[in-house]
Amino acid sequence: KPDEYSGYRKLDASKLLNAILFLCRGGTLKTKLNKLLFYADFKHFKEYTVSLTGARYVHLQYGPVPENYEFYFAELVSEKKLGIEEVQVAQYIGELCTAQREPDIGAFLDSELKILAQVKEYFQNFNSSQIKDFSHGERGYNETQADQDISYRYAEYLQI
Repeated sequence: KPDEYSGYRKLDASKLLNAILFLCRGGTLKTKLNKLLFYADFKHFKEYTVSLTGARYVHLQYGPVPENYEFYFAELVSEKKLGIEEVQVAQYIGELCTAQREPDIGAFLDSELKILAQVKEYFQNFNSSQIKDFSHGERGYNETQADQDISYRYAEYLQI
């Protein structure tokens, strides 16, 4: 149901799945991908008063993530549109998500494509740890508790 936790948009699974593919072109670690999705949705809300995908975001230890994000990744993997492989990242094992197919660009409005491209470019040189730390500086993250939904009302305070 559209409300302040969905960015006043009903979840559009097609947009969310295509946003994942857009952000995974060239490969993106899962931790970073979840933050990129958060920033794309919240930045779109900040500029256009409606979220990009209608996804709800939850406060987890490593920063904000889309609610039920594993379901969406699993759906794309089962459709052979997304590859996920474990990779060594410093002293940790990470999950590298790589688009196996191009996203359906037609699923997006021009404003949505613009925001996706801006967010991807802004964070292109951030690794997973850096974007996690950056997201921990967000007011919406700091003023919520673990497992709590993050209101899009915090978008006006977004750092980007």
